[in-house]
Amino acid sequence: MSFIQRFIVLTVLAAVIGLAALARNRRDTIPGARTASIGVVTLCLATVMAALLVVGVVSSTMLRHVVQVAPIVLALGLLWRRSEWGVPAAAPLFAFWLLVMGAIWLFLLGLARIVSGRFTPIEIALTIVIAGASAWGLIASYQRGTAAAFPLRVVTIATFAVLQLAAMWLSTQPFVASR
Repeated sequence: MSFIQRFIVLTVLAAVIGLAALARNRRDTIPGARTASIGVVTLCLATVMAALLVVGVVSSTMLRHVVQVAPIVLALGLLWRRSEWGVPAAAPLFAFWLLVMGAIWLFLLGLARIVSGRFTPIEIALTIVIAGASAWGLIASYQRGTAAAFPLRVVTIATFAVLQLAAMWLSTQPFVASR
């Protein structure tokens, strides 16, 4: 199975996980709970982005990582605008990066070769940060929920999952990867 085929599978899984996290509307009974949880979702997504950019710095692949975080930047924009699309946009991104970090750990432990490569101690530590922020963000997304209509949720989740896949593919292209 090729690299892109593996990432297609990860993307489909991420979309399914994102959809499962936001399968039904949530109505908080505690005033301010929805506002607080959107702050957690935003913080987690910003943490994932920052950690990925640090990986770009330490691995000298900054342009590749800037491309990879582009969908995160779009989702953060929706969250900062308090759009009902923000959480559905973030959920598949959290799931995607959690799955990628899991794949890296399966490789590091010698259990699977979904991904491969050489990882420095700093990069390994950052996989833990990214996985932790992604898991926390998924939980916060589930807890917060969204009032967006179900078809809109499905379209938003699918769109952001595909955007992340496209960013991953683009980041492997010679004109990006070689810089």
